[in-house]
Amino acid sequence: MFIAAVLAFTAGIYGGAVLPVPLALSLLGSILVLGIVPFIINRKTRIAWVLIIAGFALVGAMRITFTAATPAHIETKEMEQIYEGTITEASPYSKIVRLITPETLRGAKVMLKTGENLGIGDRVRILGTLKELNMTFRNPGLISMRWIRKLEGVSYELKGAIVSTAAGNDRIEAWRRFLASRIDESGSLHPDIIKALTIGDTTGITETTKNLFLRTGTSHILSISGSNITIVTAFFFLIVRMLLRISFPMRLRGDDRRYAALASIPFAVLFMITAGSGIPIIRATIMITAYMLGIYFERSRHVGNAVALSALLVLFIYPHSLFTPSCQLTFVSVIFIIIFTRVFFPLFQSLRPVPKWFLSSILVTVSAMLGTLPIVLYHFHGINFIAVVHNLIAVPLMCALATPLALLGVLIPYGDYLLRLTGQIINAAVLVLEYLNKGYLYPVVRPNLIETAGYYALLLSLLFVRRRIVNFSLAFILVPLLCICAISAVHERFYNKTVRFSFIDVGLGDALLVEAPLGMRMLIDGGGLRGTEFDVGKTVLTPILLSKKIMTLDYVINTHPHGDHTSGLAYVANHFDVKHVVLGTSAPGDPIYENLMKAVRRQNAVIETWRRGDLFSFENGLVIEVLHPPFGFALDNANNRSLVLLLRYGETSFLLTGDIDSTVEEDLLNNRSSIRADILKVPHHGSRYSSNPYFLKATSPRLAVLTTGPGIPGIPSEEALQRYRDISIPILRTDRQGLISITTDGKNLWYTTGE
Repeated sequence: MFIAAVLAFTAGIYGGAVLPVPLALSLLGSILVLGIVPFIINRKTRIAWVLIIAGFALVGAMRITFTAATPAHIETKEMEQIYEGTITEASPYSKIVRLITPETLRGAKVMLKTGENLGIGDRVRILGTLKELNMTFRNPGLISMRWIRKLEGVSYELKGAIVSTAAGNDRIEAWRRFLASRIDESGSLHPDIIKALTIGDTTGITETTKNLFLRTGTSHILSISGSNITIVTAFFFLIVRMLLRISFPMRLRGDDRRYAALASIPFAVLFMITAGSGIPIIRATIMITAYMLGIYFERSRHVGNAVALSALLVLFIYPHSLFTPSCQLTFVSVIFIIIFTRVFFPLFQSLRPVPKWFLSSILVTVSAMLGTLPIVLYHFHGINFIAVVHNLIAVPLMCALATPLALLGVLIPYGDYLLRLTGQIINAAVLVLEYLNKGYLYPVVRPNLIETAGYYALLLSLLFVRRRIVNFSLAFILVPLLCICAISAVHERFYNKTVRFSFIDVGLGDALLVEAPLGMRMLIDGGGLRGTEFDVGKTVLTPILLSKKIMTLDYVINTHPHGDHTSGLAYVANHFDVKHVVLGTSAPGDPIYENLMKAVRRQNAVIETWRRGDLFSFENGLVIEVLHPPFGFALDNANNRSLVLLLRYGETSFLLTGDIDSTVEEDLLNNRSSIRADILKVPHHGSRYSSNPYFLKATSPRLAVLTTGPGIPGIPSEEALQRYRDISIPILRTDRQGLISITTDGKNLWYTTGE
């Protein structure tokens, strides 16, 4: 029952985040529902249990609503002023600041993007302006970190320069800094990894090291989790038990195990605090505490209830963590380790200690891998199926050996030699991982919610296949449903007679995915953000392509080589099978363009240059006509050298205009009798110098799509938007509607948005 209540609480958090419920309504509902329970619990037990579960769901919705609730709307000002606050959360590139001044904003939490080395509790003064966080990249299946921040109660960003900083008086952070300095001064190898294993500080780990652990399936080692705290607690448990036996040989005979368990709990809590109190270690600390208390009180330990209790406490404190991969992975892995252990552990329980330990290690790794497979693929798009081998080497060396030695090294006087020994052990593990760095599959198609549910249903059915009802359900319900889903997916991919145009939200840039019959897939432009290293191809395009089960692109088309159209294409070309690459123009020497060309050459893709007059008719019925640029077109403005494409399917047509302005629009009017289209991609993100009224009348679209976002003042231009309103052309905008998907069967048109 307790587990069911926790699941209801979790469902309430999810529902309250996706479909926000007014705080007063959820509070009133939970009070009413739970208030009835005491009066009927003895008479109508089943109804009481239903009400309890419903009450937990309402409390979960109330908790996430309360966290996401922000103070009354903050009046943002363009004028700079001084803000002062305390750091409450720190990562390598951003900090969360709780404001102290101005007085009207006291207590408000804001985001500050900075790479400066600031710790929790530090005081900062910033000269800057306050801006509301924009919800960018509203594409189905993508969780915006800004949305997560809003769930945390952070709705504003402080942009400006840090004027001064002062070390805070947070004792925990001071303790962590002291331990970090001990590690740095020891002269050991891999001090960055030692910090990750002991104090949970991963800020110094290089991308090369992160990629190595990711590709070998051992990245969980770098984030302190259950294995670390179990080993540390067991280490202190053995030491305390040994000391008790030596000090009180007769008086505590038989009770040394109980008192050692009780005395080990503070060490577990201290390690949790020292390691940064991340979600995995909080979960592990709660579970190990429950286990040790069970030993002390000589009561049976119900592992399922311990997991549920830890989940309840973690989600009550950090309700937004439900949507983060760390929380999802840590609980799902533990759940499946418990299930697999109960099913398979009795099979080799009678073996000798060494074979038993070896098989247990394999069982734990395999169960965690299979249990978290859909989550790993959803968030990280890759998997290493021989990670069992990597973990059998890395976990004993780095968790069972290096972590206790490193903790002793930083805690005892003159422990530098232990830290240096730890560095040598870690170096050996890293060298082995580098040598065995094989088997990583990336990218892999991304499962949706229905596919994930089907996977778990199938996995659990196979685990409990001996039960008659499970056997029946597997044979007559689950397998037929999975077959129907597979047939439906194949039909949708290869036999569907519609064409879908998906204008992806990439901020101020263009990225259009075309899905045509017979499995034809085209990506036109790849987005990109100005003045940042954020990779749209990796973070936005790849998850969308994999969600649609796209591993091969028949055409990648770059209308012109500006960063907001090109930056994401290099990553796509590096990791997907690209058959044809089409260029409207080239930009030799431009780093973004050169990265794209290097990726294309490695793929051995066919490189094509399209010009006005080219006409392509595909056997699936799609026709592409190139309207611009003509041969010999040599304007210095790269925007005006954009490919302009007219895509026709049956009786419907789509006009894609790149970033052209009125100069090219007039040229199109003079060189073509008709440029009419049902759908118009608004030229140059709605610039005032584009969307000529005569061009709009000649095009006469039923709908216009504006791909835009923050970045350049005046884009989109109100003047240009007014021209569309003047002749009653409706506009859909990616900065407001998110991903815009328009589908046609050759006669009719319909659309959906990511709102």
